[in-house]
Amino acid sequence: MEIDEIVKIGITSKYMESIVKACCIRIRHRLVSLDGEFSSINLYYPRVILFCCTKAFNHPNAPKLTKEDLKPWLSETSTILENTRLLFTRIYNLFQCGPYTLIINPSTQNAREVLKIPEFRNFTVLFLSAQRFKKKQLDDVMEFERDDQDLRIIKGVIPEDYYHPNLFKFTDVHYCDARWIRLEHLLSIKNNFMITLGMNNLTISDINTFLHHWMNSEYELFKFISIDIEKGPSIPLDVLFRGITVLRGYRFGKWRRLISVSSPKTRNRQIMSIVWTDSRIDMSTWSIHERPKQGDRDDEPYVPEFKVLQLLKQRRVLNLKLKRVEEFSPEKQELIKKIDDRNNQLQLRGVEFNNGWPVLRGVDASVRVLA
Repeated sequence: MEIDEIVKIGITSKYMESIVKACCIRIRHRLVSLDGEFSSINLYYPRVILFCCTKAFNHPNAPKLTKEDLKPWLSETSTILENTRLLFTRIYNLFQCGPYTLIINPSTQNAREVLKIPEFRNFTVLFLSAQRFKKKQLDDVMEFERDDQDLRIIKGVIPEDYYHPNLFKFTDVHYCDARWIRLEHLLSIKNNFMITLGMNNLTISDINTFLHHWMNSEYELFKFISIDIEKGPSIPLDVLFRGITVLRGYRFGKWRRLISVSSPKTRNRQIMSIVWTDSRIDMSTWSIHERPKQGDRDDEPYVPEFKVLQLLKQRRVLNLKLKRVEEFSPEKQELIKKIDDRNNQLQLRGVEFNNGWPVLRGVDASVRVLA
């Protein structure tokens, strides 16, 4: 029996509702879409769309129940929002429900009003979608911030002068329009899991400053971050990595740049992996004691790369000192000896230099071609 038919049976009477409830049918996920007259509740796996207003649409892969079908569970005198709440509660009590996602269109539904309702406060992800956002519409959501929930603004223009101190307080943040985000906002990031910034006005120099901030911070900033960049033939790597010790390494079938923190003892994730396309930079941070993951694959911990980065940093400091000492001083000879020692250690670990960039080749790197 399909899930829409089961719901219809539960609607017929209190007795049949109790029978359905006793079956302990599991609904893996729910999506509550609050969009005025097009508001609906989507149940997933098994799937059905429940409409608590007169306007409904057909979905090619999902059955639907209309307001008329659900009439016994709804109130003729209540608002669309209240009827959605009633239906949401009924479904929750009828089935074994998993987490739910909330979608709000602030143009048709007041977000503050929604988030005051207890039943709609425990979402895992809040999606916002509109043509153009007003400051108050965004403030209503930002002021709700909780550190165990995600915010994803997937459509709509955000005022370029907008700011709120909670802009990065959600665990997972996605801004499709990030032109309002400045460098100083990036420097406020702390303990986020994932951040996605779409179209923005950040420069490569800004990202370089952000990388320095990540290296020198005494706390974790993020696990993953993705930043759109202006599409072009290549990234100016001398600007992106200015003043930073960088290692080129090979993981998951792709060459990447690796950098490390300045104070490993104060950080749980000591190494950052950086990859990019012609329109986006992706950064991920890892503990050197964990196996990095990509999709359904994992790999050995970044211990070899981290040790190489430490040697490269020592070598860099020694070279800077060497430039400042007198030509024939005993200190110079000692520095040269230490630099030679670091070079020998790097060579023993398989480090080569390609166009000035240190490269760590893996076990099977002999068959790889440097990008």
